[in-house]
Amino acid sequence: MLADGAHVAGSKLYILGGQWDRIFVAAFPAQHPTMAVALVIKIEYSEALDPHRILVELTLDGQPQGPRAAGDMVTGHPAGQARGAPLYVPLALTFNGLTFEAPGRYEWVVTVGEQELGRLPIEVVQGIIAGMPQTVAPQSPSI
Repeated sequence: MLADGAHVAGSKLYILGGQWDRIFVAAFPAQHPTMAVALVIKIEYSEALDPHRILVELTLDGQPQGPRAAGDMVTGHPAGQARGAPLYVPLALTFNGLTFEAPGRYEWVVTVGEQELGRLPIEVVQGIIAGMPQTVAPQSPSI
């Protein structure tokens, strides 16, 4: 899910302002201050000792847009895990200062190894809704 913020502590996933799929912006390019991608990955018992390459990448119309997170994960078998039981691994990936160059349906594509696990859509739309915080256009640094 997409959220305003997320983090993992003690194997628990904590989410702030979660489960949205739309951003309204005044103009393009637009910059969104912060966004978290919150995931729970199911690891089968037989796969727990194998390394898994995880990739989470922002796309538009199937084309990578730059923001991405990648890493390798080996979970092992935690103490007390029943033989054959799967393990659920929470992940929180925070992206700050995302710039959207154009309107459209963006997607965070989640893959493990060569297998796509899912897509998290985010519609970026030009328009203003009264009372909602605005996503702003990037500013040039002052000299």
